[in-house]
Formats: sequence, C-alpha cells, structure tokens
Amino acid sequence: MNLQTSPSSSSITVKRCRGIGNVVMLLPVLDRLAAQGKQVHLVTQPQWVETLQEFRPSFKVDDRGDADTMDLDAVTESLKPVKHRTEEFADLLGVSGALDVPRISVSEAWSRPFQQWRGAIGFAPEAGHPSREWPLDYAVELGKRLKDSPLVLIGAQTGPAIPCALDTRGQLDLKGLCGLLRTLRLLICMDSGILHIGAAMGVPTICLFGGVDPRFRIGASQPVIALQAKLDCCPCNKQETCDGAFHCIKAISPRAVLDVIDESEKITERTIRLVV
Repeated sequence: MNLQTSPSSSSITVKRCRGIGNVVMLLPVLDRLAAQGKQVHLVTQPQWVETLQEFRPSFKVDDRGDADTMDLDAVTESLKPVKHRTEEFADLLGVSGALDVPRISVSEAWSRPFQQWRGAIGFAPEAGHPSREWPLDYAVELGKRLKDSPLVLIGAQTGPAIPCALDTRGQLDLKGLCGLLRTLRLLICMDSGILHIGAAMGVPTICLFGGVDPRFRIGASQPVIALQAKLDCCPCNKQETCDGAFHCIKAISPRAVLDVIDESEKITERTIRLVV
C-alpha cells in the first residue's frame, strides 16, 4: 500500500506508535517533507511526545490523530523487510530521492545526572521479539566480563539480574535514556529501539542481529558494528523457517562481542561481521 501525500496539501499527519526505533527511522522522511514546505504532525506514544518535540521543534508532536492521519502502524504490520525501514517509510509516503540517516542532537544538560558514568559501556539486553533476544546466560557472562568497565544496564524491564556497575533498567524516560547514552563510550545492544536512538546520536555501537539483514536497519554512515550468525538461513528477514529455535541470535557468543570492543570504539561507519 502506498499512502503518498498530496502535492497540493500544505500539511501531513503521520502516526507511528509501534516502536521508538521505528519513529527514529521515520524522522528523515518527515524532515524531507518539512523541507518541502509541509507542516508535519507526528502522532506517537504519549510518553515520547515531549522529547520528540524537542528533537524536532518545527514539527507538531502529540498522541492525537484525526480522520486524515496516515497510520504507518497499520500498513507495516505484516511488512517483510526488503530495504532499510527509512526507505520503506519513504515509499509509503511518496518521498523520493536519497535520504540522510536518522540524526538526533541531545543537549548536554540532559547528561548532567549521569556525569559520574561518562566513558562507561552501556548494555541493553532487551529486544522486542525472541528472534532478536540473547540467551540470559550469555548476557550474564558478558556482564561479568565488563562489570568494571564500568558497565551500565539500560532498558525498560527491571530484570533479570545481570552483573553491572549500575542498573538503570525501568528507571529512565526517553529524555533520561538519551542523556545517559550521550555519556557512553560504547553501546552494546540487540536489534531494538535503543540501537536506533544510539546510532542516531552517533554513539559507537555493537549490535547483535538475529534474522534481519543489518543493512535494512542501520545506515551505511552510522558507527555500528553489526554481528550476525553465518548460517544458511540467515538473514531470513522474518521468513522464519526454524520453528522458533532462533539459532541465529544464539550463535553470537559473548566472546564474539568482546573480540570487537576495541575496534568498535573507533568505528565511523556500518560494519557487518559474520560470526561462525
């Protein structure tokens, strides 16, 4: 389905509530529409409104749509990845031409509560689907190895227990999360919303991918090392043939993450590493 915007319309209302990472990947498309003279209205989750409004003060951001709202949640519900999500959104909204990667600028003031942790490594072990979530024993092992780096845990869930120097899980709103990310020397995460926020801020990142092609989620100029299993079935791009076994994410060991940490802190562009 193509939701192309009317060239004669001076405004556009777009809804994206499913996944903060998807909202971040939508921003370059909305930026292009705004540059073309459109008044942009983004409808999203109420807990994200204030921070997103600060990211894009020229947009109207709230949690209330209307009859003319273009509902990207609905039209992408069963969409299988074939290109970068930003490009998928651009196609749906009739935006053509090359787009920039998502970019977010965060005020230094947001980081002040986390100055003690400047230079730490952040670890976000959560993901929105079992195909993208690391086994707990792997996360615990990595925590043990990096606890004194120091290691800061990030995420919405308050558990399970993972060794760390600081556990912020379940304690930060979006603004606080961005403030903390701004202080990190490195982010380690799954294919999740935190990946897209960190990458848009330019935080050096190691991301563990399951079955989705990293090129469909990370821009070429973003400072991310993507680790993915070297398996015949991977990437399957949500055409899952493993009956829920998800060998792909389990094939990435803590050792594979540790092996690229030094390199990742100097990374300036997308790098994909296949893990045997």
